Amino acid sequence: MTNNPPTDSFALHKPDWAEWESAKTAKLWHAVALACDLDPANFGFFELDKLRGSLGLAYPAIFANLLKLAINDLGPDSLLGPADTSDLEGTEVELSKFSTWLHAVGHKPPVEFPWIPDEMPSSNHVWPWGKYETDLLAKLALAADHFWKDYDPKNSTPPKQWDVVDWLLEHGVPSRNMAEAIATILRADGLPTRSKRK
Repeated sequence: MTNNPPTDSFALHKPDWAEWESAKTAKLWHAVALACDLDPANFGFFELDKLRGSLGLAYPAIFANLLKLAINDLGPDSLLGPADTSDLEGTEVELSKFSTWLHAVGHKPPVEFPWIPDEMPSSNHVWPWGKYETDLLAKLALAADHFWKDYDPKNSTPPKQWDVVDWLLEHGVPSRNMAEAIATILRADGLPTRSKRK
């Protein structure tokens, strides 16, 4: 009798959803793995600098790309919350807010993904379109929440237009012209127009 491992020992496994369904929070990289229908245990450990797993195997592109997007979006005003720069691997997220973030960036999680998104900013009564929503309206609402929610013309500096445009492009707006139009719509009234970076 031999102790050879099974031939699929390095195959990526799906999550055991029964183990996760009652969780309220998770490490960010665990949440990203689950959103990609991958068991976080597939990776063994997380190396931010190389995005590579144990045994030297590169992470799947869908996981690596979504993780990079999530890491870039961490911040005090983000749905994902601030980054713990001293322990990015240990940064935790609320899974209902993470689900909302997935919806906003256009990533469709597996059908087993048990967390219901928090209500999107575009779906509350503040927004003139009420419950009506499209992908671009969701991105507009998320950008408004990210850049303009706490803006006070007397006490804060407005976000730079190109930062809003770049952020929208990173979050799935399909063209620069469309991102510039959304950023212009969001810009507070009365501010000078700046068309170029300085």
